[in-house]
Amino acid sequence: MKMAQMKKGLVEEIKTRPGAGNGLWVLFLLPLAVIMSYAKHPIIATPTYKLAALLCTGFILTSCIIIYQKYELRRLKIVNLWTLLAVGATSALFHICVHKGWTLSIASGIASTLAYFKIYTSVLTKFKECFTLGEAGLVSQSITMIFYFTAVKLVEIVAGNKKITSNMQVATLIIQFELLCVGLIAWLSYIFLIKTPKRFYTMCFLIITFVFLLPLKMITGEYPILWIISLIDNIPTIKLMMYWSFCTGVAILSVSNQIFYAKKASTGKRKIFHILCVAVYIPGLLCKCSLLYLASGMLTGAFFFLEILRLLRMPPLGIHLHDGFVVFSDEKDTLVALTPIYLLVGCSIPIWIHPSPCDVTDSGLFNMIPLMSGLLAIGLGDTAASIVGSSCGRVHWPRSKKTFEGTIACMLTQAGMVYLLAYLNFIYTLSHIELVKIGLSIIVSSIVEAKTSQVDNLVLPLITYIILMI
Repeated sequence: MKMAQMKKGLVEEIKTRPGAGNGLWVLFLLPLAVIMSYAKHPIIATPTYKLAALLCTGFILTSCIIIYQKYELRRLKIVNLWTLLAVGATSALFHICVHKGWTLSIASGIASTLAYFKIYTSVLTKFKECFTLGEAGLVSQSITMIFYFTAVKLVEIVAGNKKITSNMQVATLIIQFELLCVGLIAWLSYIFLIKTPKRFYTMCFLIITFVFLLPLKMITGEYPILWIISLIDNIPTIKLMMYWSFCTGVAILSVSNQIFYAKKASTGKRKIFHILCVAVYIPGLLCKCSLLYLASGMLTGAFFFLEILRLLRMPPLGIHLHDGFVVFSDEKDTLVALTPIYLLVGCSIPIWIHPSPCDVTDSGLFNMIPLMSGLLAIGLGDTAASIVGSSCGRVHWPRSKKTFEGTIACMLTQAGMVYLLAYLNFIYTLSHIELVKIGLSIIVSSIVEAKTSQVDNLVLPLITYIILMI
């Protein structure tokens, strides 16, 4: 009876995404990707990246506690003996490795354990049926890292210990402050039940002015919008911006056309956006890596803000955004339109978590394949698997809707893109070991795409990236 009551309490408190497994293995993907990146590139990794690797160690410990509580059929209890031990162990690890005193060490230990655990339980309870247990963990880890490093950066700047010296540092700061603003807008809208346009847009104006524009002006000495415009300083960059604008226009036109005819988008229609991501990201990686890094981060914040407008039905865009959600949503979208955000994040996350994505020429050529993990896995592989599998697939995987034909197409498309890039000299000479890792990453990600019930836009890029970092 007692066991049944505990299980019932857990089920009533947390409702995961229907039709999917718990995906607890997903809890370890982001931490492993960051830790292995640091192990692979210890020389070029910054002190901040070292903090990220240590933070991810805490995530792993806390994730093990989450799994233990899940299989003991207990409610997810944040403060207990195990989490306190995890705080102590992680704090000691920070103190030993970074030598910056116990204040930062204990704060970091709390962030990577108790704060992560709290955000995790909040995500599961506030967004019912939106995530599996694993997906919620990955999202919670990302949120924790964003707010932790924004706080660390602010403390360093206020203390005078950190100077902004490169475009990548300024871009990172702009992305962090933008996401902070969007998070504040969402939180205040929820807490104060803001639903009228006048109150909502007044709040947005105040937050953008006093949390984004003025602080960044004080830190960098220039308004962020003017700094971004200054990056467009030559003809190739102007051409790249015009090309990106064209691709954006195609995407908007596709959505508008689908809404106009009020037809539910097919798998093929949705995969258009995967192809557009490939078309946008590859030129950016080759020509203007730092601008792509900045644009992808800012666009992610913009997507979250648009989703807030849709959920609140805030005029003038709220109703039109909801119409787009109706025609383009799939079975993974319930309360929140996560699919477009997952696609953008999946293509961008290898660029965001790599210790040094851009070289001195502002290109990603030296790390092209790892940076393309998302583009290969979901921009090309997943797209080919869906189109071929739905159109001419005959032999299904056991207990799955996916087909062997789709999986083969997934592998061949990724391999074909790697060969094309090598043929065009966009990839430097690959050793036999690197070729084996590329082949293994393609095979593993293709099989996972066929078998997993987790959101492939999130898990496939990380799986591919981890294998390439071995």
